[in-house]
Amino acid sequence: MNDIKDWTKPDEKGFINVPDHLDSLVNKIGFQMRFHTISGASEGQTICNIAFIAEKFFNELKSKS
Repeated sequence: MNDIKDWTKPDEKGFINVPDHLDSLVNKIGFQMRFHTISGASEGQTICNIAFIAEKFFNELKSKS
């Protein structure tokens, strides 16, 4: 199994360096988190939305390879 480096830790300036191949996914998840805050959508609905977005993201990534 491949070891994946934990990129979630902020650097000395407080920035988190998201791997390029995950930028789009992280942006979409961020949008869903903001949408949850302002829309009043339930936590469960938001979690399902995020899971669906991740599923689509990885399926699209897999179909490109």
